[in-house]
Formats: sequence, C-alpha cells, structure tokens
Amino acid sequence: MTFDDPAREEQCLIVNAREHDLLPGVMWDWRTDLDFDDRLSRYGELADCLLQLVDPGLIEARRLSGEDRYEVIAREHLGDVLADAAVWSYTEHGWDHRDEGLAIVETPPAAALRPSPARTQRDGSPVGIASRCGRRVGAEGRAAAHR
Repeated sequence: MTFDDPAREEQCLIVNAREHDLLPGVMWDWRTDLDFDDRLSRYGELADCLLQLVDPGLIEARRLSGEDRYEVIAREHLGDVLADAAVWSYTEHGWDHRDEGLAIVETPPAAALRPSPARTQRDGSPVGIASRCGRRVGAEGRAAAHR
C-alpha cells in the first residue's frame, strides 16, 4: 500500500474504525458542514467507501448484540446491510448504551499499516494513506473541513 492524502470519507471511516464506533457515530463525525439530515441522505457515499476499505481487509463490520457479543457481517451481505438507512441512525437503546447496531473495526492488518504517531494528523488519521474512494482532500481541504 502506498501513502497519499485520504479522502474525507476515508479519514472519517478509518478514525472511527480505530475507535470501534457504530455507524451512526460515523455519521455524526462526517461532513459536519452539513445538517445531520443532509448527511443521512448521503449515506451511500460512506457506504461505497466503507466497502472499498472492507474489500482489502482493512476494516470489518460487526453487528453488535449487547453484552460484548457481535457477528462479523460477511462481505457478500454487507452491501445490502449498508443500503438500509436505519443502520446509519441510533436506536434509542443504541444511543443510551452504544451496545447495539453496526460497528466498524480496524483489522490487525490495517493496524500494522498505521504510520507511527509522528506520521498522523491532529485528528489521528494517517498522513498519506492512499485514497480508495477516488476523491482526494489536500491540506487546504482538510483545513476547511475542520473549521
């Protein structure tokens, strides 16, 4: 894997996968320049990028079922699961307890590719991971996104 500027979607997914975050948490962190409903209407952009990070084994999606239980969603089913807008919003229980829903998790191979702390940006995302989502965000775009 080569290193280059990540796309905004990729940054958000990578950072949230390191935190074992639920997909609704990703929605709260992504495109903060938009209202939440506008972000939610564009969840397909994140879903496409997520699939591109799942394919090489960098991130896996897990359906949490409480009490530290989860099921890894097989890639052949993940597209259909991500197409359901409900997985991108918190349930009332999920909001309160954060123990149900679909979470994304960084895999050990992805962690091994992670640059040293000196090679990460202030938001914790790696400096220069190759974009798999097509669009690249340069330093100017990142600065604007964090205003």
